Amino acid sequence: MKKRNALRFTVLAAILLSAVNLLSCKSTPDLAPVDAFDVLSPGAAVYLSVPVQANAEFVSNAIQKIGHLAESDAQKISERLDIAYIALGSNGEIQLSAQGNLPTTFVGLALSEKNGWKGSALEGQTVYTHQQTMYQLCVPSSSNAFLSRDVAPMTRRFNKIAYAEPNDGTPGEKLLSETLSERPYRFLHENKSADIMLYASNPRVFISSFLGGVDVTSPISSAYATLSQYRGVKEQFNVKLILNFSDTRTIKATVAMLKLAFFGGGVPAKVVQTAQNQITITDLPVTQTQILALLS
Repeated sequence: MKKRNALRFTVLAAILLSAVNLLSCKSTPDLAPVDAFDVLSPGAAVYLSVPVQANAEFVSNAIQKIGHLAESDAQKISERLDIAYIALGSNGEIQLSAQGNLPTTFVGLALSEKNGWKGSALEGQTVYTHQQTMYQLCVPSSSNAFLSRDVAPMTRRFNKIAYAEPNDGTPGEKLLSETLSERPYRFLHENKSADIMLYASNPRVFISSFLGGVDVTSPISSAYATLSQYRGVKEQFNVKLILNFSDTRTIKATVAMLKLAFFGGGVPAKVVQTAQNQITITDLPVTQTQILALLS
């Protein structure tokens, strides 16, 4: 009798486990696919595109820094992500939007009140708020997750795409793909490499983090950066930085100043004027800590 009951229990447990795995990994069937890039707000000062599996440690650290998740939970989440996009506002606002395979059962366990999170309803979705930092995290499907101190605009954009709602023309509801010009959009969104891509319409938000003590006072109108891991060292990146200037009269002086500053500081970066209004810096070493400093 005991053997029969044990067998029944084993079979029942196997059925329940299979059901949980099926439900947790299955995408919600009535949702249209949502591009994580379009969930970010237009008009940010800096955007980053991060291929996660090639930069899993950086993404895990970013999730811990922004969302204050436990290291083990942040690692489990990053393991299931394919691509992450980050937007930095001039006012310090941070948004993170990611795509991957996020089982809802795991999310519910990781974002418990015991771990400092409290769930509530917002825009028809469940939003978890960290009670210490007040950051909000929404996981509206098994494919999407986004994080910010105010996820309401991101949630509305997700709903518009997922449920094919018509755009009512409200400025705050526009998608990033509708507002970003072609060059930065393709640079960020069509990245097929393992590199982190950065575009800035307001470079002053990040320029001091990348150039250290070098004070560039010239009028920089935009910047593009490609961050490649330095010889497999996870903590350091080799950066190619393109700076576009609105005033060409400052180019030569800026090139000379950067060369002198890098040489004096022992930085092996190369500085070249590559267009009438453009400077390109290559072999610029930047640490993971410097990039994460942007997310403070």
